[in-house]
This record gives sequence, C-alpha cells and structure tokens, in this order.
Amino acid sequence: MDSEQLHPISAEEARSSLAEIDRIGCHIRRTIAAGRSAYLLILWGSIWIIGFLAEQFFRASGSRLWLGLDAIGIAASFLTRWRRNAPVKDPNNTRIGLSWMVLFLYAALWCSLIAPWEIAHNPGWLAYAPFMERKMALLWVTVCMFAYVLIGLWLDRFFLWLGGLVTLAAVLGYFFIAHYFFLWIAIAGGGSLIVSGLFIRNSWR
Repeated sequence: MDSEQLHPISAEEARSSLAEIDRIGCHIRRTIAAGRSAYLLILWGSIWIIGFLAEQFFRASGSRLWLGLDAIGIAASFLTRWRRNAPVKDPNNTRIGLSWMVLFLYAALWCSLIAPWEIAHNPGWLAYAPFMERKMALLWVTVCMFAYVLIGLWLDRFFLWLGGLVTLAAVLGYFFIAHYFFLWIAIAGGGSLIVSGLFIRNSWR
C-alpha cells in the first residue's frame, strides 16, 4: 500500500498557523486575566480612593483606616483568585499570590529601613511626619505599580502602560502638588485603576 505523500507547508501557511496560535494564546491569557483582574482593579481602585481621601482630609484617622481597608482588600483578593466558579482556572494563581505577598514583605522591610520605628516615635521626628507620610505613600504606590509593570511584561502590555502611567502621575504629584498629594493619588491613581478594571470587564471578552 502506497503511503500518502506529505506536502511541505509553505512559508505563508506556517506564518498563518503561528499567528493563529499566538491569537489563541493571547485570548486565553486575556480570558484568565479578565476573570479576576477587572474586579481586583476596581476593588483596589476603590480602596485607594477611600484611603487616600482619608489621608488628605482626616489625617489623624487615616492610618487606622488603611489597616482595615488593606485587610478587606487582601482577603477579597485571595477569595477572587481562588474562587471555585472561575470560568478559566489559572495554574499560576498560587505563584502570583505568593509573589504579591513576597513583594509586600520586602516593601514593609524597606519602609522599616527608611523610617525606623525608634526614630518615628521620637518627639523630634514629628516635624518630618507630613513629609514621611507622603514618601511612604509614594513608596507603596510605586511598589504596586512595579508589580503591574512586571505583569505587563509577561501577560499583556496593558498592565505595563497602566503601571508606568500611574507611577509617573504619582511622582509628578509628589514633587509638584505636595499639599494635595493624597487627593491627587486618590483621583489619578485610584481612578485609573477603576477605569482600567471597567475597560477590562467590558472589552476583554
């Protein structure tokens, strides 16, 4: 019995097949991301707005409020990532969650090195408190945006641009509108996260 003769694939067919594979891969990545990222961006954008507005207008209670907001945000993030009824399961969920946890632990270490507790509780340090509050807020904002830039390099450039633009806005606000820095971050930072989450939810289908 004669074997069926195999015809070589043309360069055009190979390019078409690779393009289709890339399209499917991009669609799968975006489906996975849309399953959780939209809600996480809206969640943390809302937390940023509430927390930074409190820092701007109710500074005395702002720090205590942040503790509660962060606890809510972290708990909701873990529930969102590991919910059982997710349409598409991401096998890297555990690693992504651990990566965020490690990043936050390092950021907390950096904060303790920049403003050691023994200095921060010194009465003479109170004069520098507003300056350090803005510096610590900028550090945490840029740490989070650094993570989004890295996610953008691996997953989708949308996150890279989001992280870069919010970082730029935060730095500009820190240097040029210091007295309204927290208000600026609430609007420019938190607002950008919410708008991005709504965009992903409505467009990444």
